[in-house]
Amino acid sequence: SSWLGRMGQLSFWAGPTRRLTLLTAWLSAVRVACQAEGGPGDGDSPAAAPPAIEWRLVNAEAVEVAWRIRSIQFFGDDACTVPLHAEPNHTGTAFATKASEMTGPEYALALRSPRGWETEEACAAGQCHFGFAWSTDEVDVRCVLMVQGELGFHASAITLQSRRPRSGSEWVEMAAWRPVEPGKVKLAMACPAAPSIMNGRAPDCNLDGERSANCTVQCDEGYGTVEPLMYCIHGAWYTPECLAVGSVIRVVAQEPEIIKPYWVVLDAALYASPDCTDLLRVDGMAVSSGEYVIKYANYDPSNAWDSDPSTSWASSSPCTPGSCYFGLRLRQLLSMPVRCVRVEHPQGQKYQATKVSVEALGKTGWEQLPDVAVHLLPEANQEL
Repeated sequence: SSWLGRMGQLSFWAGPTRRLTLLTAWLSAVRVACQAEGGPGDGDSPAAAPPAIEWRLVNAEAVEVAWRIRSIQFFGDDACTVPLHAEPNHTGTAFATKASEMTGPEYALALRSPRGWETEEACAAGQCHFGFAWSTDEVDVRCVLMVQGELGFHASAITLQSRRPRSGSEWVEMAAWRPVEPGKVKLAMACPAAPSIMNGRAPDCNLDGERSANCTVQCDEGYGTVEPLMYCIHGAWYTPECLAVGSVIRVVAQEPEIIKPYWVVLDAALYASPDCTDLLRVDGMAVSSGEYVIKYANYDPSNAWDSDPSTSWASSSPCTPGSCYFGLRLRQLLSMPVRCVRVEHPQGQKYQATKVSVEALGKTGWEQLPDVAVHLLPEANQEL
């Protein structure tokens, strides 16, 4: 146009600043004109095609502080064994409600990333979502394995939704799960076939819808389990172990009524004689009701059995009668019965149990061992 022509006639006598201003305006005008005529403009690529299918999780109940997903995987089968590759910028795009600083949906899909995804604020019911848009429509999510945050940072009820943007479809609810616990959970569309149980069987099962079932477990002769039941919860099976009778031994706090902030054991040992002589050599794995976790210290239950009073096991929380224990899962049964147990505590009564029971795995649960002497250290008169 004549206006473009006049813009193209840059004055020879104009100063450098004036010439730069005129040149910038001229280039902008050329770009607009080219775009208006359908030309390539400045090389902008055409808009990307919409994804073939999208799947997302939505909080069905309010999240008090913020919704945190540390890691998540999608699977194409009810047993969570066939992974669906959700790789941002490769197989599709991750999307979610606005994330807080230094988190994002892509981090929750990166299994080695410690960041995860976290919403910027609390979520009202149905307000927040996390999902992935696949570029292929050959995706059918049947199971989700995820790690949520702790209380206040997890969704206690979750729905799974999908839609096909290319066909203009709306979000469709595919499944719903409640209640959902904090931490690691497996959420499936339906209970897969009941798994087999080593050294046992589950002949009777009761189904309650597609995603819930319970079965009575019968261990083989000479084997037992703590709870003879097998559950399918949210489409995921939780199976007990049938172990050799007597292969797990534990020490359980029974008094006082409350041990707070936690029960601490410096050292423990098993003996074949009632006077705590004839030390029993054990080959096994330490177990407990849970250990206290802190960044710069280790309170693993193995510390109670390492013959080193400078290390210790500490319970994960305060203890009430029967709620806290530590023990051993034996690889080989003991050659002689336990007749004495020694438990050494640190100084300070608030960390100590004043009465314990010694139990072993029986046919259908825990059984108290008979004729076992217990030595609790320090003794009451040693602290006076």
